[in-house]
Amino acid sequence: MTNENILENLKKLYQCKTEFTVTQTGKQSKKVNGFYKPLTHEIFLHNKNFKSDNALMFTAIHELTHHIQNENGVKAARAHNNAFWSTFYNLLDEAERIGIYSRERSESVAAKTKELTDIQKQIIELQKKQGKLLAELHRECEEQGDRYEDVLEHDLQISRNKAKELQKQAYLTSDVSDEMSKAINSAKDAMMKNAAIQAADSGATVEQVKAIAKDTAKKTKPADDGLDSPSSLMREKKRIEKTIEQLQDRLVNIDEQLISMGVDDD
Repeated sequence: MTNENILENLKKLYQCKTEFTVTQTGKQSKKVNGFYKPLTHEIFLHNKNFKSDNALMFTAIHELTHHIQNENGVKAARAHNNAFWSTFYNLLDEAERIGIYSRERSESVAAKTKELTDIQKQIIELQKKQGKLLAELHRECEEQGDRYEDVLEHDLQISRNKAKELQKQAYLTSDVSDEMSKAINSAKDAMMKNAAIQAADSGATVEQVKAIAKDTAKKTKPADDGLDSPSSLMREKKRIEKTIEQLQDRLVNIDEQLISMGVDDD
């Protein structure tokens, strides 16, 4: 594949306002497969790293994503943030659709992928069961007067945040991993959540699902007309509840420290 072929393919994916170039270095690198120079808008590919044109296109699209972010003035602390990976996989999906990138796997890779998929399904089923049992455990602890947090942290060695994630995952209708479940549950309202679930079910990556939730939030956010909407009030309620919970934990901690110092504020 020539530089011109690669450039032509990349231009099919995205109508860039800024011209860019593609250069195959003819070299092999143990550090990177390619890189992008934002000041000169140049994509360099270490083509000796690849065994196929398909693998070469994967990296070319990766570097195109850097160019797109640079063109759009995206500034981020990390070069490969959620926005980057979401854009990258959106471009890969389009590249597959128009036939310049293929996701056909070799026989050995397909076999290993199926084996891992079967394991993932078993893990998801067990995690859903675990989430439901954790909800039952919570109720039992409240009825019996046991501290649920202590049972989690000490007996089960599970953090409270992880327990919350598992309980949320247990009641999702989709059979998704805990990582995908967390991405779906990051949605702030029912509309966003449904959009995230549909994306996950259609084969989107975790990063794409996260971005869909964020993008939908911007699109569905009500205009500021001086009235509070139910969704905005619910978001504010959750923020306040979280703040109260954090303050209560801090207050307990301060009381314990005061008592240990022999100070009684009553």
